[in-house]
Amino acid sequence: MKSYKIHLIRTGSTSADPWKRYVGQSDLPLCDRGRDDLEALRVQYIYPSVELVFSSPLTRCRQTAGILYPNREVIPVEGLMDMNLGDFEGRTFEELRGNADFSAWLANSFESPPPGGEDTVSFTGRIVEALDQVLRSMMAQDATSAAAVTHGGVIMTLLAAVGLPRVPLHQWAVANGTGYTLRVNTGMWMRDRTVEVAGFLPDQPVTDDMETYGLYGEEE
Repeated sequence: MKSYKIHLIRTGSTSADPWKRYVGQSDLPLCDRGRDDLEALRVQYIYPSVELVFSSPLTRCRQTAGILYPNREVIPVEGLMDMNLGDFEGRTFEELRGNADFSAWLANSFESPPPGGEDTVSFTGRIVEALDQVLRSMMAQDATSAAAVTHGGVIMTLLAAVGLPRVPLHQWAVANGTGYTLRVNTGMWMRDRTVEVAGFLPDQPVTDDMETYGLYGEEE
């Protein structure tokens, strides 16, 4: 069976981050600091060379993909969008403190979705199918490596559902602009819907004697 590498990368930060607002499907762009942080990561570290670049359709993810892989077409995948948070969208923990629906959601998000929002079971199913869509697109284009820029919650929920080794959701948390490399064996995926988490990225710093041209999706 053929194997594929998919690099999941968390989007850069937005203006909502310092305020710790719950942001799901609001279409916020990267903030200035978010752009600067991504540019700094790109200069300091080597991001994997890939054949295809996928992204959540939201602006911040497409912008992140454009910074990290500037010479690659960004292919939007609707299913990689973050969770629909309904009435909780754009609000902070302090603003929601004492809200009975919010308390129920924190206690058990599987049984108590945000009012007007998406339940965890549906969200998990959607992003697993999005990963399947990415893999099928790679197979159709005879590509064995790809990046997929998405949201922190998508990465954590997805890997808690299909990632090996099995660890709790919170242990898959990553900072903006970082993520994980997945090794996907088509047999394992079709049979069990599981993938091997092969490593953290970016993990290799750029050094003065390295030839960096071609490492970020540029034509070599």
